[in-house]
Amino acid sequence: MKQLLFLFFFVISFGLQVAYAATIGIPEIILILIIGLLAIAVMVGFVLLCIHLIKKAKVTRNEK
Repeated sequence: MKQLLFLFFFVISFGLQVAYAATIGIPEIILILIIGLLAIAVMVGFVLLCIHLIKKAKVTRNEK
């Protein structure tokens, strides 16, 4: 969970740094943050799916 919080703050700070470095506007900052948050959501979903499948495989193995 600590890693997810670190990643979340990294995405926000990286987006702001890119915005200041490239002198882009607010819409671009919002797009960078949204893409970063979607990337985090996909990674979390993948991890949760793996955990679910591992638990399901253990239960199936125990039933045999």
